[in-house]
Amino acid sequence: MSDVSKIAEPTPVGLASFAICLFCVACVWAGFGGTGTAGVLIPLLFSVALVHFLVGTFCFLKVELFTAMAFYTYGFFLLSLAIMDLGKALNWFTTDDNTLLIFFISFTIFTVIMWLCTLVTETALIMAFTELVAVFVLLDLSIILQNSAFVKYAGYVGIFCSFNVFYICAGMILGAMYGRSVLPMGSAMYKPSNTTNY
Repeated sequence: MSDVSKIAEPTPVGLASFAICLFCVACVWAGFGGTGTAGVLIPLLFSVALVHFLVGTFCFLKVELFTAMAFYTYGFFLLSLAIMDLGKALNWFTTDDNTLLIFFISFTIFTVIMWLCTLVTETALIMAFTELVAVFVLLDLSIILQNSAFVKYAGYVGIFCSFNVFYICAGMILGAMYGRSVLPMGSAMYKPSNTTNY
């Protein structure tokens, strides 16, 4: 078995891909996309899902449970969106609002759980997951209230969330390159009572 201590930290790769994907998708939700968004978003969703699965695997090898769970689960989310968008584009199948709402609510619940986990990390990560919870809640409301304006609001919040994730990614990369902390990440709201890796 290879020495996992020799594996570079995979998290920045996952963060960068997630931030890029979220920024693009959120811009489309906010109404900034054109008529050919499917041609960009579908390949992007598939490729980022693949990156997330790879990053999640390396995080498991490095015993980083939180990051592995995050990248694997949101990888499944992005892959599901890609397949739904592809199926719609090729007229393979359609989705109904009730089932789509169940899909979004399930990921809303998971995101709330992950948000609770972030309270023992840094402020930047807490903010990113707070914004991500808001994105999913707004998507839920768009279906419950049958109001597409909430999708646009989700897009705006998603753009801010992507900037936050870009910031965390930049902090990790700059810290690795300069050998010191460059961008402040803030402190945790609660001090963990164990030493479990995340």
